[in-house]
Amino acid sequence: MSPILRVAFAFMVPILLVLGGTLGYAWIEGWSLWESLYMTVITITTVGYGEVHPLSPMGQRFTVLFLMFSFVAVGYSVTTVISFVFEGQIVHAMRERRMKRMISNLKDHYIICGAGVVGKEVAQELKRACVPFVIVDKDPARSELGRDETALFVAGHAEDDEVLVEAGIHRAKGLIAVLREDALNVFVVLSARQANPDLTIVARAAEERTIGKLMTAGADRVMSPYQLAGRRIASVLLRPSIVDFLDVVVGEGEAAMRLEQFPVCEGSSLVGKQLKETEIGQRTGAIVVGIQGPDGKPRVDPAASAGLWGVTIHQDNVLIALGSDSQLNRLKDMAEQ
Repeated sequence: MSPILRVAFAFMVPILLVLGGTLGYAWIEGWSLWESLYMTVITITTVGYGEVHPLSPMGQRFTVLFLMFSFVAVGYSVTTVISFVFEGQIVHAMRERRMKRMISNLKDHYIICGAGVVGKEVAQELKRACVPFVIVDKDPARSELGRDETALFVAGHAEDDEVLVEAGIHRAKGLIAVLREDALNVFVVLSARQANPDLTIVARAAEERTIGKLMTAGADRVMSPYQLAGRRIASVLLRPSIVDFLDVVVGEGEAAMRLEQFPVCEGSSLVGKQLKETEIGQRTGAIVVGIQGPDGKPRVDPAASAGLWGVTIHQDNVLIALGSDSQLNRLKDMAEQ
């Protein structure tokens, strides 16, 4: 039973107790409802004012049983209300209502299914990027993210359609399936893809044989933490300088530069020009290190002597650039205007 229902039941118990005692005295002793109510109240409160009328033997037995039951019922109600107040359940209930209200107002957010180690890292990265997200987990209290007052949680099994709907699956921009079991991730991806065909889905795969199943279920990208960790370790040994550079660019500290991506919008001054003709470096200070087509593949003109600089930029291309926040903001303006 939820805390709210327990407290509601605790308040109902005294009311039912008074009603039962009133009807009992009226039926056994034949008193009026007012006299029966008065006798019930002074019996429950044990004020000792005296009986309304002399009790019959049946009335005396009813009074003994009623008094014993009253002690138990009132004690339960009092302890329930006190525990609700002092154990922080009021705060928890208010927070839960606030989260539901905030989740219902979210749009173009991300849903993280699983609050384990991988889910925690994803949530922290999205939080640093100021991107709205909702975490779905069957037991949020066991997660480190559960102590974050700013995190939005939906308690439940991510493979349940009702839970995904509560998390705003129809309004979401993307979903990250990082549950511990691959079978559950496959089920989550399948349910999410059916609920929202336009959703961007990234899934975690512990075993390599599950990657194909996740892609078939509807995942856009599948990541294997063990493969990524292995490649990272090998890169540290073989290309330590590159790894150190990337740590600075994508690290948590206040880096002087960072990598960012910018879609080229319709009407942008960059459309139809070769990269070398845009003068992005002179006008923004940012360095374009890659151009992606709508299919997500890099665009490079092998016949051009200038390499990347000879690529003609089209609408819906994505520019991958390196620079400071101010430089990247200027490039963003060029890509959008």
